Amino acid sequence: MSAARLYNVTVVCEGPVNGTWVRVVLAARQATSPDFALTFLRRQARRIADGLDPDPRSGWIPAGTLEPAGTRVPDAPAELRSWCRDPGAQRAARDQLVAGGEFALSAVDHSGHYLFKVLPMPAYAPGPAPRPDHRRHGKPRWLDCLRLRFRRWRVRVRTEG
Repeated sequence: MSAARLYNVTVVCEGPVNGTWVRVVLAARQATSPDFALTFLRRQARRIADGLDPDPRSGWIPAGTLEPAGTRVPDAPAELRSWCRDPGAQRAARDQLVAGGEFALSAVDHSGHYLFKVLPMPAYAPGPAPRPDHRRHGKPRWLDCLRLRFRRWRVRVRTEG
């Protein structure tokens, strides 16, 4: 029987900003299965690829603004899209996660270095919750003091009969 696992998924970009090398976390999530982790990773890869390299036929881009890049230039969006479309790469990533290994996908272009990473972590089941000691944790101490004061001042009414 295998131990339960959680999968920490992170998407990080490193690149130059105003002459300084900056690292930014673009997305992070904890998944309960390798399939959920890879689905999240694919969605983020498509989102980032579309953000870096939009379709020139999009209505919001003025005509002639975008032009194709040469084949010699590294193209991170193309790498990310090809990984998303490749069922063999998806299957290999899933097998690696099921076996307990981590998975990393890296893409580099002129805008920066994009790292997609899934790290399996053991999931610990919580034990029974400790019973709270009402004098120390459950109720505030001022409430106990207030009750004691009311007990001292309680007026007892006698009935004669």
